[in-house]
Amino acid sequence: MTLLGSAAHGQQAIYFAGETAGVGDPNPYADDGVYSVFYLQNKGRHPWWLTQTSDLISYSAPVEAIPVGESGAPDYWTGSGSVVRADDGQYHIFYTGHDPEAQPKEVTMHATAPALGGPWQKQDGDAFAGTPTYDEWDFRDPFVFWNAEVNAWWMLMTTRHDGKAAVGLYTSTDLETWMVSAPLYSEVSDLNLEVPDLFPAGDDWFLLYSDQRGNSRQVRHLSAKTSDGPYAYGPFDALDGKGFYAGKSAGSEDERLLFGWVPHKQLRKDAMDFVWGGDLVVHQLERTSEGVLGVRLPDMIRSQFDTERQTIRLDATDLGRADTPILITASLAIANGDRFGIALTAGNTGRVSSIELDDASGVASFRYNGDTNFAPTVRYPVPEDGRYRLDLVIDPVLGLGILYINDFRALSFRYYKVAGTNLSLFSDTGFTALEGTVSTRSSDIEEANNG
Repeated sequence: MTLLGSAAHGQQAIYFAGETAGVGDPNPYADDGVYSVFYLQNKGRHPWWLTQTSDLISYSAPVEAIPVGESGAPDYWTGSGSVVRADDGQYHIFYTGHDPEAQPKEVTMHATAPALGGPWQKQDGDAFAGTPTYDEWDFRDPFVFWNAEVNAWWMLMTTRHDGKAAVGLYTSTDLETWMVSAPLYSEVSDLNLEVPDLFPAGDDWFLLYSDQRGNSRQVRHLSAKTSDGPYAYGPFDALDGKGFYAGKSAGSEDERLLFGWVPHKQLRKDAMDFVWGGDLVVHQLERTSEGVLGVRLPDMIRSQFDTERQTIRLDATDLGRADTPILITASLAIANGDRFGIALTAGNTGRVSSIELDDASGVASFRYNGDTNFAPTVRYPVPEDGRYRLDLVIDPVLGLGILYINDFRALSFRYYKVAGTNLSLFSDTGFTALEGTVSTRSSDIEEANNG
């Protein structure tokens, strides 16, 4: 497969930087080593756009895939969905049509193309609503995949059923006629289980969704032994904090990547709360030997950091400035119940923000200027021996960072002015063991020397 073209996306950014207004829900598709990331453009009425990458370093120039409809059309706004390839080689996009003045307000739309790059042709006659089984207002994010376990196409939906938040289910043999089924999963909630995703790994099936509730706005997951369930939460169901949303996966069991967005903040100010849309970031998903789903730093991103800037030791805990993209990798040990992490001290004011891990509670958080009001947090299993492996990626170009804890959970955060901070490790009672590195990319060094 050929990429759609080259893109000047900002050589220093670690992640995709092709949308200054921000990226909405990504809908990735993997084929022959290329990840085609369809996303909602965060301007206008959220048309579908496409960029492609084979290495998570270079992305193709974004192109519009599905435009929004005219006034009165069921897809006056477009919403999230999914991409599949049929046996005849034709590609299909199933996406949300949203018209706030219509009844029903949301419907599932269909478009086809001979290639991922288009041209995409809307099949307006295939549109359908959720009634009477599902809701006419909340009926969106169709996720379609071939379920070999039952030999049929499945379509999962964000919707409501009997007053509950539900992951609705439809089945098809031809991608044209869809038969309604009972919900795959539902629970009591005033808000919804958005952008569902379902895939097998090992002996398990994993159901992902993004929780719309403000107090638990995270990408969460459940698991089951068969595709039809029953699905249940594990003890650490959130994969990341509220600084990562709308995560959808693509790839194989050997390399499955989770694409989501780190939200922007109001007025692009660090002290404000999150808004819809942000910067596209990527985690790597992995089923552990215990049959639990973990997230870690993708190998393709780790491999970018090929130059060691400094060594981390017990007597060397200052990590330097974050004025260039960096990867901090540390193996450490602390006393049981200790609080530790990385301090980010603003060079101009001396104010300290922090990435904190509390070994007593098993909660990691990012606190801007010590403020807990908008702090992303994530729970993780506390290691009995007090030993941790941390990977921290900081992208000062986009103004964000991601901490990976023991190759199991992630903590994404927004910090626009992170480039002006000095980093250092801290522990309440001191580290009992500490080693690691701070790494940069040789391309950034060459650009600085030639700049």
